[in-house]
Amino acid sequence: MSPDPSYQDAARAYTTGVRALFARPVAVTTREMTERGETEAVPADALANQAEQLAPLSADFTRAAAAQLNAPDAMVRADTAAQLLTKALTDLQISAQLLQAAMDEEAGPAAARGEAVERGVSMAAPSDLEENLRFLLSEAGAAPISAERGVASFPADVPAARVQLSQLSGDTLSLIRDRAGKTGQTAISGLLVLGVAEVTQAAGVVGLEIAAALGVGEKVTRLYSLFREFALSAYNSLVALLGPTLAQTAAQQVLAWVNDVVQGEKFAQLLDKLYETGSTGQNIQQEVDASNAALSKFVAAIRDVDALGEKFGQQIGTVDKLLKGLRLFGAIPTTVVPQGKLLMAAAYLVIGGYIVLAGADFVDAPNLHWLDRVPGVRRVVETNLAGA
Repeated sequence: MSPDPSYQDAARAYTTGVRALFARPVAVTTREMTERGETEAVPADALANQAEQLAPLSADFTRAAAAQLNAPDAMVRADTAAQLLTKALTDLQISAQLLQAAMDEEAGPAAARGEAVERGVSMAAPSDLEENLRFLLSEAGAAPISAERGVASFPADVPAARVQLSQLSGDTLSLIRDRAGKTGQTAISGLLVLGVAEVTQAAGVVGLEIAAALGVGEKVTRLYSLFREFALSAYNSLVALLGPTLAQTAAQQVLAWVNDVVQGEKFAQLLDKLYETGSTGQNIQQEVDASNAALSKFVAAIRDVDALGEKFGQQIGTVDKLLKGLRLFGAIPTTVVPQGKLLMAAAYLVIGGYIVLAGADFVDAPNLHWLDRVPGVRRVVETNLAGA
């Protein structure tokens, strides 16, 4: 099933606006700059105008994506979640570039520093920007593929299919648990660096209107204001993954996990208890051994389980980039955003909660059903082998 037309329209408008932002329509360089390979600069007002046109398109796209998370087709829901993560990353990259541009503008005309160029600011397109925009447009082949996965060949008979499906299911359960644990640990570690008191304060604003809690900085130029707006847009895209109510609940749960880790419990052990992948793997093994399904059904199950691993790996890869990018907020001067660390902590809480809940969804954790967006490994196997 394809995405809803209104969602596609919002995606096209947003990606067109992002490309326009980084197109640098008015560039001012000297011959010497060109020879040195320096980044071209654009007038600050031109950049601000373009960013202001993009801001409402970003908000529209987030709303359209949040609505599509309730689509009837499970794979559309999974793809939309991955696209929301990618959209959050794109907004975060834009905000970082706008912050640098605002700082360049504040530094004053380049000529004042002895360079014969007109006053301007720089916007460098991230290396993965075009790939990410193609993915937001649902273009074929745009989704990043994990090099560590992929079924090389399918079995020729049912006995071989039993072995391959059992092995693949167990490996996929372990992979999802391990990758969720590693990325979740990164989020928890980031929160521990910020401090429990600050994280507790952040947990209280997740799911609420956070803009007011951040305060208003002394620096209120157009570019600084736009940096703040796109930083909030990235955060709002993350909250949209869960919705405000579940995001708030998840943030409180992550806060409890932070306290557990402070007391000495390892996050990987917490996750293993939550997911119960060992018992799920045993149940799948029994299902596979007892099934009299035809070879075609086993092959379908193998293909679908492998696809689940790919889709979760895709989301984790984007989350890892987001966690690195969010460190930006910890270093923001209070004159720009008085409560930058609060925004960073809130974003880490939402990401930590999302990745744990998404992992539980993908493995069909028996006692953690807060997020039910896709049929997980267990249900995929049961559904494909049913009715034999």
